[in-house]
Amino acid sequence: MEPGVQSFSFFRIALHSLMAVALLAMVAAPLSAGTITIQSDATNLGASVASASDPTLASGDISGLTFTPVGTDDEGSFTAVPPGAPSGAMVVQVPPECGWWCGQSGFVEATFTLPATFSAPTLTGAGNVDDWGYVFLNGNPIGFQLDEFDNNAFATSNAAYFQPGVNTLVISDSNTGGPSAVAFYANITYSSAVPEPSTTFLLGSACVGWFGIVRRKFGRNA
Repeated sequence: MEPGVQSFSFFRIALHSLMAVALLAMVAAPLSAGTITIQSDATNLGASVASASDPTLASGDISGLTFTPVGTDDEGSFTAVPPGAPSGAMVVQVPPECGWWCGQSGFVEATFTLPATFSAPTLTGAGNVDDWGYVFLNGNPIGFQLDEFDNNAFATSNAAYFQPGVNTLVISDSNTGGPSAVAFYANITYSSAVPEPSTTFLLGSACVGWFGIVRRKFGRNA
């Protein structure tokens, strides 16, 4: 066999071997469980719309809106934080807050981040708004209409509604009088493939060893 053909055959075998090691590393990677909790608090952002009858409040279309920090003053709304919420959850208002007589209609948003390798995501939560509203995950409606008192639950396990990186949960608030108010929480669970240290070491060692062999082989044939 000519040296060039022999070198090519050796290179192809080595490449196939490396691919097999990489596949083994992916198969051997265990799944780890992740949990994220988001809630209504001072870290939320909000944006107001022109009126309580604005159609975007039912569609979840937030394009073109400018989001700023939510209001956190107690303006006398009867809305309460739903049972089961974390201790830090609070009632927030669509900005700009303007007192108990003129609450805004609009949206309140919270974000969470998922890894690139997430799978089997689930989101469950509950919320109240003054006077009514809806929940949207990355623009997709989830759950039924929220109102002021009923601690309405919302949930989804539709993987198409989630995305790697930043995800946005938005709650609309159609306020027909008095202060606006939004209170909610959500728990997100997911699985993620995480290579074990031994598997990562195996793949790295294989790469280094393969590079050394090819280097020596081509060095002799030069």
